[in-house]
This record gives sequence, structure tokens and C-alpha cells, in this order.
Amino acid sequence: MKNRILFITMILWGVSLFSQNYLDVIRPFRGMRGISGSESGVIPASMGASNALMGNPALLSFNEKAFFAADMSYDQVAGRSVFNSMVGENPQEQNLRLNSLTYIKPIQVYRGAWVWGVNLQRVNAFSSISQFNDFDYESNPDTVFAYKYLLHEMGDMYALTAGTSVMFTMNTSIGYSISLFTGKNSTTQLYEESDPHDFYTFERFIDSLQFNPSYLGFGARVGLLSEVSENLNLGISIELPSRITVTETASSDMIEWYGDGSDSVLSHEKLSQLDYTTWGPWRIGLGLGFVANPFEASINYRYHSYSTVSLKGDLYDSETGESLENVVDDQVSSFVQDVHEFSASLLWALDPLKLSFAATLMNDPLNYRFDNIIRMDVGVGYQLRSGIGFTLAFRNEQWQSDLNHTLGSDVERSVDVENSFSNIQFGLKYIL
Repeated sequence: MKNRILFITMILWGVSLFSQNYLDVIRPFRGMRGISGSESGVIPASMGASNALMGNPALLSFNEKAFFAADMSYDQVAGRSVFNSMVGENPQEQNLRLNSLTYIKPIQVYRGAWVWGVNLQRVNAFSSISQFNDFDYESNPDTVFAYKYLLHEMGDMYALTAGTSVMFTMNTSIGYSISLFTGKNSTTQLYEESDPHDFYTFERFIDSLQFNPSYLGFGARVGLLSEVSENLNLGISIELPSRITVTETASSDMIEWYGDGSDSVLSHEKLSQLDYTTWGPWRIGLGLGFVANPFEASINYRYHSYSTVSLKGDLYDSETGESLENVVDDQVSSFVQDVHEFSASLLWALDPLKLSFAATLMNDPLNYRFDNIIRMDVGVGYQLRSGIGFTLAFRNEQWQSDLNHTLGSDVERSVDVENSFSNIQFGLKYIL
């Protein structure tokens, strides 16, 4: 029995816990940016000020009044497993989180406009949960046992951003912003067996791995917005590669439980701390905004150079002794591709009411995933004459992933997971 367990464990986790790879490097940057849906998410025509700081900071110059805004987010993440065209488990998880805090301050100038802003905003949500249950056997087809394979990821990354924008001609603004990133991510991989037919001495067995990276880094971006004509705006933004320092701890456990309530810890290992640095992708954005009161619309494109992400640090592969910088560079060249992000938005604004809609489509940075990442945003805002405003928005993001594994009977499970991340954002805005 112990031999079978150890064999499963080796196959399940597959590699040394210290062999960081390309997935660890792109994890802090992967996916869509978590800009506030309650501000419409429009680039560049009608983006809210908090989004401008993380998107195109040149848009700050269009704010004529100082204001403070805050919003919360009620999140739900789900992962529906699909095996051999059959729908399996659909675990879900809900959380309530702070989404953003924003302060915008125009500065009085003789001509043009000059606006400063500061913003605390969630930019990445490390949220996914997937589970697959089935049956397997050892060498004897009669010795059937039930098993569960679970992958659970949770955590957030926030950015504290400060920026400014100057309208230096009647129709052109430039801006820049800098961000301090901080966040944590907790990932659990779990394999669980149960023995419903009492073939073994144990009733339940768990093999688990937990790793917990924390992130600290910085990034910067510049932007330009030009009113080409009375009804047409052109926006351009460039985001420099973000530098994220990663501090990671990990642990693994193998435990058996017996019918009398006792248990046996087969192994418990806490691994020493790892420290390394990741450099993210360049991001270059281009957008056209069309204005025909009370409507504003935009079409946008953003290029993400994921093929240039890299790892820096004095780490070496535990098996070959090769520098992990070189190993990861080779993996990025083989498995990571650049990302093309397309979005369109529509805003109807007739004081005191605003209605917005946005749709975004981008390919997965992993070149062996052929499914696109899709997001939809719907928002409504109402501004009272007293200066207090209310915002409400709904967001849904969908993407695909894998939950593949090999069992002790050499049975391979190729499980697809249909992921969904939804949230309801509700906020307040006070014009000072």
C-alpha cells in the first residue's frame, strides 16, 4: 500500500517543489487587469479616473472637479470540470473584498489643465477552484477506491498608484503614473483517496501541497490623448515591464486516517523560503473614442509582450544544476506567447444617470491553450446634486484551464475546466 501511495505522489506533483518554472513567472501578470467595472472600464473615451491611473493616465486631465471614490466587490469563482464530454463537479467560492479607493485633485492653472490622482486598486485576483472525482483500482479490478483531485487558488494583488496629467495644448494631454504592487497568493493541490469497500487498512488518505508566494514590486506607464476632431479621440498608452519580487514558502503532507479515528502522518515537509524576481510584459495600447452626446463609444487594442517575461535570481534546477534563469527562458520560448487584447465599450451619459457596457477578448498567454479569455462589464451610475454618487456594476470573466493527472494504475485523466469569475461592484463617489 505504501509503495502505491508513494508512486501516486511522485506522479501527482511530478517535479521538485523548488524548480520554479514559467507558470510561476507569469502568474503575477496573467489575466485581465482588475480595473473597476463600476467606472465602466472604457479605454480611452470615457474611462473613470481610477481606471485612467492604471490604463491611460492622460485621461486624468479631463476631470474638472476633485472627488473621492470607493467601491467594494462581491466575488464568486467557479470551475466546472468536463471529462470525456461529461460535466462533473462545479465547486464555487464567494468573497467580499475592497476593490478601489481613489482621490483626484485638479490644480488651478492659467491655461489648459493639470490633474493629480492617487488610487489603491485591486489589479489581479488569484481566484480559481476546480475539482474532479472518480474511481480507480490498483492491480486487481475488484479493489476499487474513490479519489478526488482538487486545485484551489486564492489571493489578490493591489496597486498603490499615483499619477498626473497635463493638457499642454487645447486638444492634447500627456500623463504618467507609477505603481507599488503588493499581494499574496495561496495555492493548494490535493489528492484524496477513500476506501468504500474496506480493501485497505485506511479509510482516507490525503496527499497535499501548499505554496504561498507573496509579491512586492513596482511599475510605470505613460499615456497620450488627443482630440483629433470634435467627435473623435485618439489614445495611446505604454506600460513598462513591472518588476515583482517574489518570496515563496511551500509545504507538503501525506496523512492516512483509520476506522478507529486514529491517523498516521506519512510525511510532513516544510521547505525553506525562496526569493526571486520576475519581470513582466511590455504593454502597448491604442484606442479610438467616438463622441455623439449623450453617447460615447470606443474600440481598443492592447499588446502584451509575454514572450519577454523573465526570472532573475540565484536559483538552480534541483535535478540538473542549471541556472533557473536559463531554464525559465527556454520554457517561456516554448510555451508562452504574446497576447492581443481587443475591447469595445459604449457609454450613455445624461446627468444624473450613466449607463455603460464593455466587452473584452484576449488570447491566453499559454500557447497550448487555444481558448480565449472573455470578459463582460455592465455598469450604472447616479450622481446627486449634493455631490454624492452611487455606482453599481456587474462583471463576468471566463477562461479555460486543465486539471490533468495520472493515477497509480497508470490511468491518465485529461480534465478540462471551464472557469468563471463574476463580481458585483458597488461604490460611492463624492464630488468635493
